[in-house]
Amino acid sequence: MTVSEASSEHLSSVQHLVKMANQIAASIPAPTPEARIESAAAHMKRFWTPAMIASLKGHAHDGAGDLSPEAVRVVAAL
Repeated sequence: MTVSEASSEHLSSVQHLVKMANQIAASIPAPTPEARIESAAAHMKRFWTPAMIASLKGHAHDGAGDLSPEAVRVVAAL
């Protein structure tokens, strides 16, 4: 695998994590926005691997404009 292929594969993986994070942040049922953020973070902690969380956190740290505002708050709560 070339460096370009590895970089493309990583980007695709991160984009998939972003899509999932946005969906989770938008769809977790909760009585308040704060509770939804907490529940979404708890869901990710329970079902995502540490590597998935680390990749998403790294992406968010790099200024991920593709994360929804709610997903950014979820990532901050991880």
